[in-house]
Amino acid sequence: MSDEPPLQKSIIILERGTIGLGFNIRGGVDNPHITGDSGIFVTKIRETGAAYRDGRLKEGDKILTINGTSLVNVSHSEAVQCFTNSKASVTLEVLHGAQDYILKHKEQKREEKGDKSKNSKSSAGTYVVIAAVVGVVVVGFIAYRKCYLRK
Repeated sequence: MSDEPPLQKSIIILERGTIGLGFNIRGGVDNPHITGDSGIFVTKIRETGAAYRDGRLKEGDKILTINGTSLVNVSHSEAVQCFTNSKASVTLEVLHGAQDYILKHKEQKREEKGDKSKNSKSSAGTYVVIAAVVGVVVVGFIAYRKCYLRK
């Protein structure tokens, strides 16, 4: 999506520790998690990791940066590499609830398109009926004239 969603951004600092950060990501320009959005999304929070203990990162959040490195328009493997190469402390810039917002916005657009096509179909149907009635009237008029002109 080109316009920035009206969602809350936050900075989350997580300490990797011995167990790790404790979340999974999906997305990237090579394999979008959501059609039309190549962002990197949190898809799972593991109960054993730092993200779960911290409590602020949620499934469906979009990660915008890690340690100041943008994750906008990167491949999935580039995003994973950023996490792999990170130090013990990780600073994430996150857009909370982005996945739900994007999916809801897409659904609304789809419904609006559906309403427009329904309206155009009913308008087209009206024109077909009108054309048929006009055709019948014209044919009837021609037949009427032929019958009375022969007499």
